[in-house]
Amino acid sequence: MTQKNDDIFKLRNLAIEKKEAMENVKEDISETKERLKPANLIQEAKDKALDRVQKTGETALQGVKDNPGKVATVAAAATLLALRKPLANYFTNRKAANDGSDSLDSEE
Repeated sequence: MTQKNDDIFKLRNLAIEKKEAMENVKEDISETKERLKPANLIQEAKDKALDRVQKTGETALQGVKDNPGKVATVAAAATLLALRKPLANYFTNRKAANDGSDSLDSEE
């Protein structure tokens, strides 16, 4: 009789494990459906992008703190590069204005 009781106990445990496994599968499917909704995918992508931007910003800020001289040099070079045409026009116009005033002085 003990063999029969052991078999019944094993079958009962198997039935319980099967029920738990089915519940876990249903829960996993439900979570997957929720996660794969377009709105949730978009929000997850936004969150990941924001995290990456924040990490990149922190890294850049630390680089600026570690190398202030290099950053200042690059900033100055970028400023001069951006202002090269206005500066060239300014100096060209200034030279032309000075040349015109010199010729007026020589005529007097």
